[in-house]
Amino acid sequence: MSATRGSAPGLRAFAKLCGAGNDFIVFDASDGEGDPSSAHIVKLCDRRYGVGADGLMVLRPGAGGVAFEVNFYNADGSGGMLCGNGARCAIERARILGLARPGETVRFRFAGADYSGESLSEGKARFDMDPRFRMDEPREIRVGGLSIRGRFVDVGSLHFVMDIAGIVDGSGRRAFGDIDAVPMESLGAAVRRHPDLGPLGVNANFTELRGGRLYVRTFERGVEAETLACGTGSASSALVRWREGQALPPVVVVPRSGDELVVDFDADGPVPSRLSLTGPAFQVFTGRLGP
Repeated sequence: MSATRGSAPGLRAFAKLCGAGNDFIVFDASDGEGDPSSAHIVKLCDRRYGVGADGLMVLRPGAGGVAFEVNFYNADGSGGMLCGNGARCAIERARILGLARPGETVRFRFAGADYSGESLSEGKARFDMDPRFRMDEPREIRVGGLSIRGRFVDVGSLHFVMDIAGIVDGSGRRAFGDIDAVPMESLGAAVRRHPDLGPLGVNANFTELRGGRLYVRTFERGVEAETLACGTGSASSALVRWREGQALPPVVVVPRSGDELVVDFDADGPVPSRLSLTGPAFQVFTGRLGP
């Protein structure tokens, strides 16, 4: 994608989209318009002094076999990673712009990699992820007096997935009765930056399997807070439960927003041949930045 980063004075008109509680600012840009600077992105995503969002995307018409191209940035201005709900919202925005048709598979480029997906109807989209994920063997980390069992997963963004039943105190007793009891501001932040999980840190996913649904709470890297949903975190969490023999696809995931996401994949072999994320993605409003 031929785009430079700067103040992007030409980018004024935007749309606000939401995917299962993950919200994004989306600019429609021509090929000659640059992306906003990191500092500008931070200001725009600020929920008190800006538009407010978990992330920002710049969408351009595509070339070379893709219908459109997307550059994605977190609320802290960092970019280059995959965002599952962002990709689904990009598909919905492309539908509104006439770059994607409901019921037809569309190819697009997101953060430099090619993917496909489908607008299923107004307000609902499926994102076809790369099934070639990395998942490590279970490991234990310690945070304060807690021992935490989890798995590192890379699906295009980095995650550490934990079953809350595997979080125990110094006496070996379960630390939390249910997922609602997890203190995300403290424990989520500590896991996100844990030194044993690499210099880049991870998205911290706390999960609970209950009533045939997988409940997930995510402290997101780049947002530096718990978000209402995380698409790649939902996919990573579903894959971990499948790998550990606790769930079969399609896996219904319930993030903090309460909206349902469906993670589907081919479970015939040790590695899925397909992986998709489906759920709500809708445009909330459009706006224009002032001078």
